[in-house]
Amino acid sequence: MIVVTGVSGRVGGLVAAALAARGVPFRAVTRNAGRVPALGGVEIALASYDRPEMLADALQPGDRVFMVSMHEPPEQRIPLHQGFLDVATARRVGRIVYLSFLGADPDASFLHARSHGATERMLAESGIPFTAVRNGMYADEIATWFDADGRITGPGGDGAVSLTYRPELSEAIAELLAEPAHDERSVVTITGPEAVTLCELAATASEVTGDDYRYAPLDREEWLAYRRGLGRPAWSIEAGISYYDGVARGEAGIVGDDFRQLTGKDPLTIRELIELHRDEMPLTRTVARGTHP
Repeated sequence: MIVVTGVSGRVGGLVAAALAARGVPFRAVTRNAGRVPALGGVEIALASYDRPEMLADALQPGDRVFMVSMHEPPEQRIPLHQGFLDVATARRVGRIVYLSFLGADPDASFLHARSHGATERMLAESGIPFTAVRNGMYADEIATWFDADGRITGPGGDGAVSLTYRPELSEAIAELLAEPAHDERSVVTITGPEAVTLCELAATASEVTGDDYRYAPLDREEWLAYRRGLGRPAWSIEAGISYYDGVARGEAGIVGDDFRQLTGKDPLTIRELIELHRDEMPLTRTVARGTHP
């Protein structure tokens, strides 16, 4: 049986929908049944990573499992992931498809890439066959790269970034779960077809929308103070600045061709994604409110 964790979340919900559209039976694992999308007669199991006794009931020998990563600080995420793997090992699941991140490595600049690297190492040590699916920042949130004034302020220097569109990521994950022919792949990289500098990203947004988007980086301490002023939690701010550190060091521009290889489709370009999410762009919303100068 295929098992999908995190079905009440964005990626898990899209993976579940992709499997349902293919007519593939699966078990949906969630800690909140009220947030599970309409999936027809799919089997639902209530469980969470911090409740090993519930996980043990949700996982069965031989299952092919999508293991969503927890959106938590690393000091909480890594023990939760280890707990999940302990249960998966005891239950003798057949395979894990893990939601990782580009450049996953204990020595990466980006805080979350380090914790994903630690999880990939735990997967290897578990003995469970697995595929790590590495993605970049989510392209469907492309509008959030800009503040209300149309600026990208993160201090990423001249480094490039690649982005990952959640619907494409989820389609690739569904393919990996449903088709054992892909089981030889231990790492899959799902990104768009290009990497761009932050200056190029702003220029493309301007070209597509006709509005004035620009890259106006703050220095490191200014950016940290700015994020604190927005009320962001400390671990989120640390993750954010470490991501921009990775951009500046050339770690965020990895581009993979695995989406096309798995699905036979070309991923959307950054220009196409901005066009698709044009109404969400901050200066477009300003015009809609009637306050644009």
